[in-house]
Amino acid sequence: MNEKNTQVQKGDIVDLTQSGIEEINKYNNDYNDINAPIPSNKRDWRTRDIANLWIGMIVSIAVYQVASGLLVSGMSWGQALFTVVLGHTIVMGVAIALGHFGTKYGMTYPTLSRIVFGNKGTIFPSIIRGLLGVFWFGVQAWIGGQAVYTIIGTIYPNWLNMGFTSQFISFIIFWMMNVYIAASGSKAVKLLEGVSAPILLVLSLIVIVWGLSTAGWSLNTLLNVEILKADPNVDFWKLFWPALSAMIAFDGGIALSMPDYTRHCVDQKSQSVGQIISAPLMTFYISFVGMCGTAGGLLAFGDEIWEPAVLVGHFPSIAIRIIFSIFIIMAVLTTNVAGNLIPPVNIAATLTKNRFNYKIVTIGVALLALLARPWDSLSSAYNLIFNVTQLLGALIGPISGIYLVAYLFDYKTEIDVVDTYKTDGGKYFYHKGWNLPVIILFMAMTLLIFIGRYVESLSWIFNNAYVFGMIATGILYYIYIKLIRK
Repeated sequence: MNEKNTQVQKGDIVDLTQSGIEEINKYNNDYNDINAPIPSNKRDWRTRDIANLWIGMIVSIAVYQVASGLLVSGMSWGQALFTVVLGHTIVMGVAIALGHFGTKYGMTYPTLSRIVFGNKGTIFPSIIRGLLGVFWFGVQAWIGGQAVYTIIGTIYPNWLNMGFTSQFISFIIFWMMNVYIAASGSKAVKLLEGVSAPILLVLSLIVIVWGLSTAGWSLNTLLNVEILKADPNVDFWKLFWPALSAMIAFDGGIALSMPDYTRHCVDQKSQSVGQIISAPLMTFYISFVGMCGTAGGLLAFGDEIWEPAVLVGHFPSIAIRIIFSIFIIMAVLTTNVAGNLIPPVNIAATLTKNRFNYKIVTIGVALLALLARPWDSLSSAYNLIFNVTQLLGALIGPISGIYLVAYLFDYKTEIDVVDTYKTDGGKYFYHKGWNLPVIILFMAMTLLIFIGRYVESLSWIFNNAYVFGMIATGILYYIYIKLIRK
C-alpha cells in the first residue's frame, strides 16, 4: 500500500486515512480507540487552550516552593528569579519540539516512545516516565492535602492535634479529587484549566499585595528582606548550575508528555505560540509570588516559611485560611491532574493493551503514589531541589536527548503512521521489537549519571543531571545515526 494512500497531510497535520486503518488491520497490531491518532476534524484546542494548560501547570504550588527554596538555599531574589525562569524557558524547547509530533500526527507520548525504542523496548522509557509522574503526583497530592488539612483544622480545631493521621487523611481526600477529574477525561481537564486559570491569577496577585502590606507597601523594603538577599557564604555559581539543571528537570517530565496534549491542537501555531507566550511569563510571575509570600511570612511571622500551605496556617483569620487553602487546592489540581496523573495513566493503558477500563487504570496508577512517601521528599527545600529533582533529571535527561535527535534528525519529523501500530514488523520494529543501540545508549548514560552521585570526581555530572544527560546522550545518538549506523 502506498504511504500516500494510508496517510494524508493537510497543512501541518497528517491524518490517517480509512485505507491506512485497513492496512494496519492486515497485520498484527495494537491499534485501538485510545491510542488512535486524533483526526484534524475532531480537534478543538487552540493557542488559548495550550496557554491555559501551562498557566494551570506553572501557577502551581510546586513552582512557588522551588522559587522560595532557592532563597532558603542562599540565592538573592534576583538570582533565584533568573535561575527559575531560565530553566523553565530552556525546557520549552523540548516541549515544543515533542509537541510538534503530537500536533502533526495526533498521537501520544507512548506512541512516540514505541517509534524510538521499538514496540517492546518502549517499556523502559514508558515505565520511567510513568514512575516520574506517579512520584510527582504523590508529592503534589501531599501539598494539596496540606491545604485540605488547614481547611478542616480551621472548622474543626482538634483536627490539627491528630498529627500524621489527620494529615494522611487530608492527603487521601485530595487524592480522590485528582482521581475523579482524571478519570473524567480530557474535556474535564480542559474545563478545569480554563475555569481555574483566571481565578489563580487573581488569587496569586493577592499574595503579592499581602507581601507588600507586610512591608509597609514598599516594594524596596519587601525585596530587601534578609531572606531575599544572597547569602555571602554561598558561591552563587556553584549553586547556579545544579539549580538550573534542577529547574529544567522540574518540568522535564511534563515536556516529554506534551504530545498527550498537543495532539488535540488544530495546528502547530497553536501549540508552539501557546507554550512560548505562557510558560516563561507565568514562571516569572508565580516565582515572584513565591518570593513575596516568603518575604511576607518572615516580616509577618518572623519565620522562613517556604511552603505556602504552612504559611496559610499562620493566619489568625478563618476566612483567609479557607480562601487561600482553596487557592492552593486549585493550583495543585490544575498541575497535578494534567502534568502528573494523566501521563502515567496513558502509559499504563498502553502497556496493558487497554485490557482494563480507563477509570480502573486511573485508580490503580494513583494508588502507586502511596508508595512514593511524598512527605519525605518535602522534608526540606534543599532536599526537594538538589536531591530529589536531580535524581529525576538523571532519568529523563537521556530520554529527552534521544527523543529530540530521533524525531528531528533521524526521522526528520516524517513518521509512517501505519508502521507505528505494527507489532511484528515495519520500520519501527527494529530487532524483534527492541531498538538495541538506543536502549544501550540510554542505560549507559543513565548509569554514568548515577555513578556521578557516588564518585566525587564525577559529582559535576550528577549535579547537572538533566542538562548533561540530554546534551551528551543527544550528541552520542547523533554521531551514531550519522557515522556508525551508516
